[in-house]
Amino acid sequence: MAKIGFIGLGIMGAPMCRNLLAKGHDVTVYNRSREKMAPLVAAGAKDASSVARLVEEGDIVITMLSDPTAVWEVVAETAGVLSALTEGKTYIDMSTVSPESSREIASMVRKTGADFLEAPVLGSRKPAMEGTLVILAGGDPEVAKRMEPVLHAMGNKVVYMGEVGLAAHMKLIINQMLGTLLCVFSEAALTGMAGGIPAEKILEVIESSVVGCQAIRIKGKDMLGERRFPAHFPLKHAHKDMRLAVLAGDAAGVPTPVTAAAYQLFSIARERGFGDRDVSAVLRGLTEK
Repeated sequence: MAKIGFIGLGIMGAPMCRNLLAKGHDVTVYNRSREKMAPLVAAGAKDASSVARLVEEGDIVITMLSDPTAVWEVVAETAGVLSALTEGKTYIDMSTVSPESSREIASMVRKTGADFLEAPVLGSRKPAMEGTLVILAGGDPEVAKRMEPVLHAMGNKVVYMGEVGLAAHMKLIINQMLGTLLCVFSEAALTGMAGGIPAEKILEVIESSVVGCQAIRIKGKDMLGERRFPAHFPLKHAHKDMRLAVLAGDAAGVPTPVTAAAYQLFSIARERGFGDRDVSAVLRGLTEK
């Protein structure tokens, strides 16, 4: 069993950490909002007084943070991850960040003599709780192979994508497609309902058609019905990912007009106060009802 330090105990990080504990790993946790550490400590984790202390005490360090800025702060700040990394340790970043950010952090980590692996995940809160996430690994193939037992404690499938940056980019592609899909579904379904088609009929026909998919199957009923938007994947994080996807297109020289338009709709929904609700609350960019 591995000695693991886990940083970031939010909607995804906390259940992922619980699964590591359930598999018998020796886990130390750190979170800036320290009240989030208490339930994990009660479940058997140790608490670290600082990021540096967590890194010093473990062989593997995992971060699951909200955005590239949060990752950079934890990694590069005084007494951060880099300050205590040494040869023989491995740092795994499971956050959703840009390919460029991941490559820059990898370079900094490797200068300490430690190994680096990017490992963003596909799935939201429920798969995180069930340990059924799909994990995309990027970096040295030998490091990826060595870390597979740890990754499999949190997910049921690990896909090795290649060099650092490719896994981060693949994760953005998935979230880019999810975001644009929910935007066009919102537009089309609301237009249909305004034209007199019942919501249940819209969902029934979509499910039986070529455009039926898991995202609409899971989120569509709430989007067209009660619109409670319980947060499985917070809209504010999807908003960030849509921005990163547009930037990735710019860097690659590929126009992204559809993604850019979807990003604007996410911006509107977030400005209306739905950032902490589910990604499906992007529908609120079209209606305040």
